[in-house]
Amino acid sequence: MIWCMKSIPCRRGGCGVASVVMMLFLVSSCAPVISKQLRQQVDKSLSFGLLSADPENYKGKIVILGGVIIQTTPKPGETEVEIVQKNLDFFNEPENEDKSDGRFLVRADGFLDPEIYKKDRKITVAGEVIGSETRKLDELDYRYPVVKAMEMKLWPKPRPMPPPYYWGYPYYWGPYYWGPWGTGPLLLP
Repeated sequence: MIWCMKSIPCRRGGCGVASVVMMLFLVSSCAPVISKQLRQQVDKSLSFGLLSADPENYKGKIVILGGVIIQTTPKPGETEVEIVQKNLDFFNEPENEDKSDGRFLVRADGFLDPEIYKKDRKITVAGEVIGSETRKLDELDYRYPVVKAMEMKLWPKPRPMPPPYYWGYPYYWGPYYWGPWGTGPLLLP
């Protein structure tokens, strides 16, 4: 019997199997949010800046876009999501930055609940460019690129960090032990 870890005996490659299972678990935890088949169809040379400049020219192209939801509007048979575009990181998650190249619309089949897909949630969408739509944005006529969703990832809400625990002063330290001038223990008459 060979021992590979404390109190875990390795019999006939048991540690090898455990190592492979652990490695598969670690690798799967970093899996991309968009399927491999769809990622292979994406035109990586197409930036959001090019798409927003002339959406009609890129009809039929598959893109991966992400950003922050502005509003979700259910319609008969589909749901429309208006998104402020953000750059995507290595894992295709929208970055937390105050930089955007514009807005876009996503049309998804079926019903997406506006209470789930609500304002300020991060989202990544893979889909086909189906054209553009001009709408009023305050007093501006804004042309939105429109994407038909094929896959979507709604990112979890960030958890607020708890405040650090205050441990207080260690023994014999602090203003009350040493007195107001730091000369020694405070002696009360």
